[in-house]
Amino acid sequence: MNDLDRARRIASLVRDADQSNLGDILGEALQIYLEIADPGVRIEAEVSLSTLRFMASGADAGWPLSSSSVVPNRPLSDLETIQLVGIERALHEMAYGFEMVEKSAEEGWGGSSRTRFYLNSLYHYIGSMFLIDTSKKSHRGLPMGGTVVRALHPLGLSDMLAPVNAILSRPFGDKLSFGEAILMQRHSYLVHGTFSPENVEYLVSDTHMRNPAQLLVFRENMWDLFYSTVLLRLRLLAILSSLDMSLDEVVSRYLQERSNA
Repeated sequence: MNDLDRARRIASLVRDADQSNLGDILGEALQIYLEIADPGVRIEAEVSLSTLRFMASGADAGWPLSSSSVVPNRPLSDLETIQLVGIERALHEMAYGFEMVEKSAEEGWGGSSRTRFYLNSLYHYIGSMFLIDTSKKSHRGLPMGGTVVRALHPLGLSDMLAPVNAILSRPFGDKLSFGEAILMQRHSYLVHGTFSPENVEYLVSDTHMRNPAQLLVFRENMWDLFYSTVLLRLRLLAILSSLDMSLDEVVSRYLQERSNA
């Protein structure tokens, strides 16, 4: 299958998507999308994928989404259920940030204040959710950094993060992975910097970010990460749907237990 055939296959999958299979359809479409090497064909495929993104943005607990959902390794406590809901909502927020980066760049220009705001927000979300604290005791024995894996690993669900981790582990420049570059931008400029370009000049040098070709690689990596996190959210929603629970009741029980402790 060549790249054009892959783009056509994605378009045909989109036509078959509905509430019952959106997770499966998006998973297959993304697998095909990641095999497309031609940047121009990738852009064409993104037009089809945008329809799936729109459907995914409205997905909610109660949608089946998949014919074979991953399940936790044991029944969930109320606290663990609330944690999964929190992750799902954070992923939805991050998807909004990705969408707004693209929208603001199209309507204005890439260096506008609102584009920088949404992009810097994404650095914080990506870093916090998937990258930070790998050297701390809290992450001993865990397959990756971030807050999400700490909630999913005890439930036997950390394998759900493998596609995200694979993208963040891609080489980016001479010395760094893509994830390391994002984390260093977050740490060196947004968190611990002094608003001096010297804080990130070494990062620009190591990643070759002034090279237009490298900027294209950055864009492709961000798109791939975006779609992988959208799929992760759908898979979490499928788990929450399978629990057949009332979130209000879960939260009420949890708060009651806390008040009695």
